[in-house]
Amino acid sequence: MKLRDFLLKSIPYMLSIAGGVTLFLVTADNIKNENVADLINNIAASLLSIPLVFLLYDYSNSRISSQLSKTLATNLYDSTNTVMLNLVILLRSVIGMHGPITLESINRMQNISPAEIARRMKITSAHMDSLRKYHDALDSLMYRSARDNILPPDKIQNLSGIVGDISRLANEYKFRKNKKIAAKYMTDIISRISDWLDSDAGAAMHFQQMLQAAADSSVAATAARAKK
Repeated sequence: MKLRDFLLKSIPYMLSIAGGVTLFLVTADNIKNENVADLINNIAASLLSIPLVFLLYDYSNSRISSQLSKTLATNLYDSTNTVMLNLVILLRSVIGMHGPITLESINRMQNISPAEIARRMKITSAHMDSLRKYHDALDSLMYRSARDNILPPDKIQNLSGIVGDISRLANEYKFRKNKKIAAKYMTDIISRISDWLDSDAGAAMHFQQMLQAAADSSVAATAARAKK
């Protein structure tokens, strides 16, 4: 398919080159009037230059589009990882977890049973507000990704699962207050976040950098309070 598309796209350029060469050869051998010969040679030169102009345009446009796509992808990954980090912090607060946040600690959260999560779960109105905010943020990022064709289908599916689980968790806790079912949704969210990080080494590395930056900021804030 790619070869066929390339050949079809090349046809106008090849015809232009063939026309330019043909006019030049015909002029050289058959046209004796210098004015007419100059006119036809100029036309031939234009036909030969057209493919070069369009090829340079296509190349530069392709480079610009590629760079723009990389920038959009980087920004989207950064924004998504920021929401993921805030979501992890929120879930840890809901079940009363303390200590430094690392990739290992996030993975260990998967080992907490739904029954233990249900026992420790304490969702406040502030938690609910944050859940809605992160739900809307991830939903918006997922829409942007689908519109601009940035993330692969498996990652969009993962984000869709997280958005759905956040919505179900919020509704369950708000309307029925069944901690066991709400705990199951929390477990699913934690598992999907881990899958997101495990499926992309670059995302995991950037997430780790964000965790380190957050830890450094916390240490600096603690030191500042101690000086006071």
